Amino acid sequence: MRNINSFNRIVIKIGSAVLAGTSGRVNNSILASISEDIAWLLKNNKEVLIVSSGAIALGRKQIKFSEKPSLAESQALAAHGQIELMSAWKKHFKKFSIPIGQILLTPRDTELKISSKNAKQTVSKLLAAGCLPIINENDSTATDEIRFGDNDLLAAKVAKLIGADLLIVLSTVDGLFSSKEDVETSKLSSMIREVNKITPKIKKMAGHASRMGKGGMISKIDAAEICLKNKCAMVITSGKNKKPIRCISKRAKATWFVKK
Repeated sequence: MRNINSFNRIVIKIGSAVLAGTSGRVNNSILASISEDIAWLLKNNKEVLIVSSGAIALGRKQIKFSEKPSLAESQALAAHGQIELMSAWKKHFKKFSIPIGQILLTPRDTELKISSKNAKQTVSKLLAAGCLPIINENDSTATDEIRFGDNDLLAAKVAKLIGADLLIVLSTVDGLFSSKEDVETSKLSSMIREVNKITPKIKKMAGHASRMGKGGMISKIDAAEICLKNKCAMVITSGKNKKPIRCISKRAKATWFVKK
């Protein structure tokens, strides 16, 4: 296990299924616990940036589409749900007097020269001003996250863009398991504790996306591959744990991706 205190610039990605229930309501107890942990990181002089999914999931609270909405319907859900998402974060961080700033990006924005430069400058200014950046994909106009990932790839690309040394992925699972069956039973003995290289065998272990999220373990492995190529460690753990971030260093239930 690694010590989280040894990292300085940290990107925290929170999945849709962690933040929202199937009814489109915010999981306030979970959000409160994560917010408290982030406040703890900031108090310990860590630079923190959040990549938060959940706009489409939270949009379901007021807008009723089919269980499997079309691309256009998903974009409409995102347009409404993004307001709910930021309101929820603002409410919880207000308890710690932490101001927040919203940035909507696409994975392409992190790669194009001008837009990536602008995004990096915005993040730097927010951090310098003591304002916590919260990034989500601009789902109302972009489609990559809706089709392919649950912001996992965006989080990895943001980590690369800002030179983060750690990406924390808060999911609904404790980490990477050796098989899909072991995920369902949370068989601790089959959890992969540390990965130093993304191999075909590691990719084969990846499961499927959850009902609320689009990424699943497959996109997380792809994100880890980006991180390892850019000297950034990554850890996957459950966002539903008590004190999910503070306890990473102590808890056995997590998978670290660290290049040797």
